[in-house]
Amino acid sequence: MPSLSEPPFQKYQDWENDTIISGEHVIRSIQEFESAVKVIKTENGDAFIYAVASNDENAKTFKIVIGPIEIVITIDLKKLTIVIEVYVKIPFVGKVQIAKAVGNLRDGVTLKIGFPPFVGGLLTLKLEGKDVVLEYSFDALGLHYGGRMVIFTLP
Repeated sequence: MPSLSEPPFQKYQDWENDTIISGEHVIRSIQEFESAVKVIKTENGDAFIYAVASNDENAKTFKIVIGPIEIVITIDLKKLTIVIEVYVKIPFVGKVQIAKAVGNLRDGVTLKIGFPPFVGGLLTLKLEGKDVVLEYSFDALGLHYGGRMVIFTLP
C-alpha cells in the first residue's frame, strides 16, 4: 500500500505533526486513491498498481505492490526503455532494494530477485501488443506468489 507521504495524501497533510488535516480531507484522499489505484486479486491477497506523478511527459512511472514486494518501473514512452527497481519489506529490517535493471520493453526484461532466506524468484516485464505486462513467480516470507498482470496500455 502507498504511504501517507505519497500522492494523493501528501497534499492534505499538516507537515508539522504528519497528520491528515480533517475528515473532509480523509474522504477526498480516499476517493482520489481509489480512482488512481488498480487492485488485482491474487491467490495471496490483493496486488496494487498505481501511477506516480512524473515531470517528464515522455515517461510514466508506476508502483506495483505484490505481498511484501514493491516494484517501481519507469518507462520512456518514445524509446520503450524501462528502469525497474525492486524492494522487499522485511519485518524488523524495513524496506530493502533487492534488484535494479535497465532494458528495453521490445526485448523484455527478466530479473532474478533474491534476499535469502526471505525472497527468491523471477520477474519479467515485456510488451505484448500495446500492453506492458508483468509476469512474476517468487517466494517471499514463506508464501508463493505467481501470476501475470497488465500494468498499462501504451497510447
